[in-house]
Amino acid sequence: MFSKDTEMSHAKMLAVGAMCIALAFMLNQVSIYRMPLGGSVTPMSMLFVVLAGYWLGPIFGIIAGVSMGLLNMSTGFINYHPMQVALDYLLAPGALGLAGFFRTWKFGLKIGYVVGVFGRFVCVFLSGLVFFYMYAPEGQHAAIYSAVYNLSYIAPEMLVTLVIISLPTMKHAINVVTKNVVPPAVYEKMTAVNAGSISAGARIATGAVIGAIGGIAFVFAGHLRRIEELTITQVVTDAQIFYDPPRADRIYRLIERNTEHIFAFQTAGVIFLAIAVALLVSTLCNER
Repeated sequence: MFSKDTEMSHAKMLAVGAMCIALAFMLNQVSIYRMPLGGSVTPMSMLFVVLAGYWLGPIFGIIAGVSMGLLNMSTGFINYHPMQVALDYLLAPGALGLAGFFRTWKFGLKIGYVVGVFGRFVCVFLSGLVFFYMYAPEGQHAAIYSAVYNLSYIAPEMLVTLVIISLPTMKHAINVVTKNVVPPAVYEKMTAVNAGSISAGARIATGAVIGAIGGIAFVFAGHLRRIEELTITQVVTDAQIFYDPPRADRIYRLIERNTEHIFAFQTAGVIFLAIAVALLVSTLCNER
């Protein structure tokens, strides 16, 4: 039997889980932009699988993620190998439920969200490395191609979502739902651990890490820019390309993909650096 103070009833778990899965699935069908070989930036669809883990615990969060993956498969999916399907449509969304392990940590929702999204990235990265390596441009390692391709749609959604759930109104809304959904004993732990303010040192350290990530994003963008310039030079100087339509098509698609990836990494870099500057400014203002 479930303890009234520490556990939810089966009915409430099913209701909350079904709500999270439904919202995640519906938002996943709305693409802000879609990648050619699968994957897209959505209006925070990953957040609701993370919330399932945050509210119900990691096991139910993983189940919610796998359920959403199965629903996505019902709308059409790319199938190269059974393991590729498992990585992209079962393990990747299921990894978002890992956020449940951090529900009683300080900043548990944000940390859990980042960990869950990273788990998803690892799964799709492995899928791209093993099963989509043939799409890597000439001269580009399959690991770099897979990392850049998958980060170009995962990173922007992650950054935007982190900013939104940090807004006071959104934090209040999530807290109200948490209070009504999570058992009282667990809710007390979640609120107690987040009591108090963030120290200046913690803000500076966090800003430094976020700023470094922004810098890395710009490095990736610069690397892709160099590849794009070399590719354009090849197109201009190699007349044989025009007598080989398949090769010309691959090169033009490479230029198009690199342009999209450069934009994605530059956008991520700007957002990360803006957050880092905001943390630094807020710390300086509070110290005065």
